[in-house]
Amino acid sequence: MTTTATIGNLTEPDANSAIADYLNGIGIPWDANAERTQTLIGSNGRPDIVLRQNGRRAVVIETEYGSPAVSDAKSRLGKKLIGETSQLTEVVALGVDEDCKNDTRAEFLARLKRDEAILSVQLVSTTGVWPEKPMVARPSDLIAYCEYAQVPQLEIDRQSARVATEIASLGSNLVDAMQLMGKNGDAILDELAEIVGAESVDDAAKIVCAIWLTTIDLHNDLATYSPTLQSLGLHTTQQLRADSGLNVLSQQQLLVAWDIIESVNYLPVMELAKASLLAVGNSSAVSQILMNLETLSGNLNALQAKHVYNFAGELWQRLVADREERAQHYTKPEVAELLATLAAQRFEKRTADEVGSLDLMDGACGTGTLIGAGERALRRVYLLKNGNDPNLHRKRMEGHIIALDVNGIAGTMTAKRLTDLDVAQDYQESRIAIVTHEAGSLCLLNPESAGITDMLGSGGRGLTPGQSSRDGTVQVPVGSVDWALMNPPYSRPHIGRKQATQGLQRLRQIAKRYQWSMSDGAAGLAPDFGAVSNMRLRPGGIFAHVLPLTAAHAKSWESWRTEMEKDFTNIVAIANVGSNLESMSADTEMNELLVVAQKRDERPNDWMPANVLCVNLYEAPRTLSQGFAIAKEIDAIPVGSKQGVTEHGSYVRLETPREGFPWFAIGNRNFEMTSVASALMQGRVYDPISQIERVTNLVSAPLSELAKTGPTHHLIGHPKGFEEIGAFEWHDVNHWVGVTAHHSMWTTDTKNKKRIATQPTHAGVVWNQQEAQRMNDYRSHWFLSRNLRWTTNALTLANTDVLCHGGNSWSALQGLSDDVGRCVALWFNSIFGAIVRDAYGQSTQPGRAQLQVKAIAGLPCPDFSADTAAGVHARWVAGLNFAGLSGLELEPFAYCFRDENRWKIDDVVAEMIGLDVKDRSVQDMMAHYRLMFASEPNVNGRNRGVLGALGEWE
Repeated sequence: MTTTATIGNLTEPDANSAIADYLNGIGIPWDANAERTQTLIGSNGRPDIVLRQNGRRAVVIETEYGSPAVSDAKSRLGKKLIGETSQLTEVVALGVDEDCKNDTRAEFLARLKRDEAILSVQLVSTTGVWPEKPMVARPSDLIAYCEYAQVPQLEIDRQSARVATEIASLGSNLVDAMQLMGKNGDAILDELAEIVGAESVDDAAKIVCAIWLTTIDLHNDLATYSPTLQSLGLHTTQQLRADSGLNVLSQQQLLVAWDIIESVNYLPVMELAKASLLAVGNSSAVSQILMNLETLSGNLNALQAKHVYNFAGELWQRLVADREERAQHYTKPEVAELLATLAAQRFEKRTADEVGSLDLMDGACGTGTLIGAGERALRRVYLLKNGNDPNLHRKRMEGHIIALDVNGIAGTMTAKRLTDLDVAQDYQESRIAIVTHEAGSLCLLNPESAGITDMLGSGGRGLTPGQSSRDGTVQVPVGSVDWALMNPPYSRPHIGRKQATQGLQRLRQIAKRYQWSMSDGAAGLAPDFGAVSNMRLRPGGIFAHVLPLTAAHAKSWESWRTEMEKDFTNIVAIANVGSNLESMSADTEMNELLVVAQKRDERPNDWMPANVLCVNLYEAPRTLSQGFAIAKEIDAIPVGSKQGVTEHGSYVRLETPREGFPWFAIGNRNFEMTSVASALMQGRVYDPISQIERVTNLVSAPLSELAKTGPTHHLIGHPKGFEEIGAFEWHDVNHWVGVTAHHSMWTTDTKNKKRIATQPTHAGVVWNQQEAQRMNDYRSHWFLSRNLRWTTNALTLANTDVLCHGGNSWSALQGLSDDVGRCVALWFNSIFGAIVRDAYGQSTQPGRAQLQVKAIAGLPCPDFSADTAAGVHARWVAGLNFAGLSGLELEPFAYCFRDENRWKIDDVVAEMIGLDVKDRSVQDMMAHYRLMFASEPNVNGRNRGVLGALGEWE
């Protein structure tokens, strides 16, 4: 904002001045100044607003009436402010509502203090402008954007990668130094591996170096900012080196200093560091490693971002390659920001004192990234409520944050993350604990338990902080927690610490006796953590979990969805289905689901239908500010709005039709697809072009009413050379010599299975005679594809001339008469059936619509067995056309928009359900269905062939 013209009563400099006053009055110890000259090095230009805070990077805000001042913001990039050593890499471009021009300065400032939505924002960085269109913002949002602008995320990512590389090198140096000591050194390395729970000495050395770095960093912060520890004689590592007279940093010096820190507390951070440092003993090589780590700590501090960014977590996910095996996944900071911000919005109606006293629990805290984001989001709400308790940090660390894990490293990193929020304020105890119960923090599945007694400090050494005042128990009574925030492990760990794997069945049974029924062993551990959160939350409490996308669709998650619908309200489910298809997980390619919900005031006796706001993002957030912005946008969706689009995604409010039914609105980028799928699953046809809904001649029924599902492949048998299970050993039918009566549809075989009428892929040798005879009774002519990939598979349902078994990719349908089977096969190979299958199936990976065996029974389908005129008509039409259609060669489903053979199937199916295929509007509707379906990223998987064939259509 460079002009000073008076427009109405409020000049642009006066508007800037009022914004600076607002920022200065919010309770954050920063200093905002407007229209200051001589601010930029080597430039006469003056930024509109400069915000400075001790120990953090300065922020520049450029403002303008109307749209954000993007051009002015771009001109500031790469420049330095006087007194700063770093270049500006991100500038906040702010727009002020035109209506404010007629305000007086006092009136405008009053608007700001009332938090009116009179601003718009774009973030201008060296990588571009985000978002493309300005975001409507409130003054309180500006506070968050300023905080994020203090954090140069791209530079942080680069520096973290460099530090991780350096730590890996120092870890190698540590291994070399120990191995030079012979057997004694080997014993030390083995002890380090035991201390940190590593599978190899190489991993152990890297992890130990990362722990030492974390602890040296905390040490120096406390020596600089903590009055208590300064009074106890704690010196920085630089002072310790100077005191040595030799400019060395010895193990003994650090151990003495760390004992001083532990005399106050900070045990969760210190214990592993002390144990590992004691194990290695004194040596010049270790001293050199410690000095190098001191230098790295200085490099990270130079970024001035620890108040927001979790460096320890970043290092952990870069250094440890086996987190998948350990079931210790790392939440991306930007995803943590999205989930935490959205959940914290639910507390905005509380008073400042109430917000400051909220109990926050993470039962699988890991590196502390998620709980750290949650705590920062709560403190932001607290400040906006004019909260001003100078002892807030101590109060919350000692009494209101519950962070649990089975891994000692998690205790270290989580405690460090939370301590970074205010290192100047000490805490005497905490509820950051390492759980030693055989089931880990899932011991809380037992509602008779008021808390956790089986626990130790980090690394299993010493008492857990706070035990002396709580009789050795971290108290977490049923109905006591205000906010359960976590990214639970999705599956059991295979190596490393093996807690959270034992005694679960007994605990699940106890929980179910008390009507807590989320758990299902087939779904891994995540539903169990959901049950813990549900059980421990108080009425009105907030549930916020990162989950696999299967939670929205899979049969094994049915009990979880049922309990969520019964016990919670205001449910929001978020998935990324956009063009980049980037997983929100830092560790897996699995699609993820973010769920936020509020506990009902009273538990109903029976299941209740729920309203689930299903949000499908066009892309996953890439920065902290983007995570925050998307959360605010979702929170602003009107309560009465059933469907629509936002700047960053689309949404649909789904009314759950029955207990545990899939949340099928999650997964579609185009919300029209959800409306079409919803209608089809209820026996109707919705035309998004005319917005007319037609009632079909047949009601919808679950597939179980038409057929039963045959045995799984584990009972049928195994391919040659694989684990010996089931009744048969299966061989590729092309390599079979002679005639066999045992045929199976074992694999998908995308090269050959292009026609509805198809052939077996395998022939079998009896492995278990008695079991084989029983399996023969389950053979069928009709088979449903379970592991369907839209981009490669042409069939969802196939027919064989000879009786066959199923397999790992095909499930036999039992008791399906041929006249009904022909209808079902045509339906599921049409665009109508494909849309239903895509909505009902679980999209764990791009382009895939898998069905668990138990879920097949619930797959919606028109009741082609109906003893009505409509049923007779459908069977007659199918019988008349099946022979010709079943022999047509089909392209993979994702190419349905150009596959004229599949169009012929669509026409017949349309006639079967009572549509007039000669009606041009019906043809246009089906053509629109095909384009919508093929354009969905969860169908095309961003396959270049499909996208190229689609052209520019979106």
